[in-house]
Amino acid sequence: MTGTIIARVVAVIGAAALTLATMIALVQGTILAVSIANLSLRILAVVADALLGTVLLIGCIYLATHLAVRILGVGQDDFPPLPEDTGQIGLPKN
Repeated sequence: MTGTIIARVVAVIGAAALTLATMIALVQGTILAVSIANLSLRILAVVADALLGTVLLIGCIYLATHLAVRILGVGQDDFPPLPEDTGQIGLPKN
């Protein structure tokens, strides 16, 4: 029981730290890219920074979601049953 709690806490802290580190790297890269004097290199650096930042942030979201599903074990649950047709949702029955 305590191992699961520790794993959950570590996963949350790890995901938050990874996202924060990615944001710091993205901001520093953007500052460096904008400070380039040559216009064509500056455009290339900003585009590369945006693409790399997007990939890194999507990776962080994927990793955090994947860890949460693994730790909580949600992926092995059965699909919930469909609600019974009571006529309360949608058009009323005549």
